[in-house]
Amino acid sequence: MEQLLETGKKVLASGIEIKYLADEFLFRYGQKAEFVFYLHSGSVLLECPDDFEGLITMNKPFFIGIDEAIHGKKYACTAMTTEVSEFLVFERAYFNQLITEFEQAKEYVEIMRLAFSKHINQQTSK
Repeated sequence: MEQLLETGKKVLASGIEIKYLADEFLFRYGQKAEFVFYLHSGSVLLECPDDFEGLITMNKPFFIGIDEAIHGKKYACTAMTTEVSEFLVFERAYFNQLITEFEQAKEYVEIMRLAFSKHINQQTSK
């Protein structure tokens, strides 16, 4: 478990820190997934026409766009900040390189992806 946490720290340390103002789009539904975003602080409004609309996630660190970026898909949601928010941003090809480069990175990313899915499911079932 400790090694998995160390791997997570290495992956996160590889991201570029970017601060977004309120009401800025990270990406829009149907746009080619070129980046993976890690919400460090702030909040994001997610609108996914195929699944749900209007989910706001606040101050809960998570990755956005993993599935789409890894599989070369288009974003399944629109993501927009609702307040000043800080992200770690990873270019798609670099993110894919990271998860093959670091030992246990695939496992770490999968755990984070599942945690995000669980969070979304809990929020949308309310």
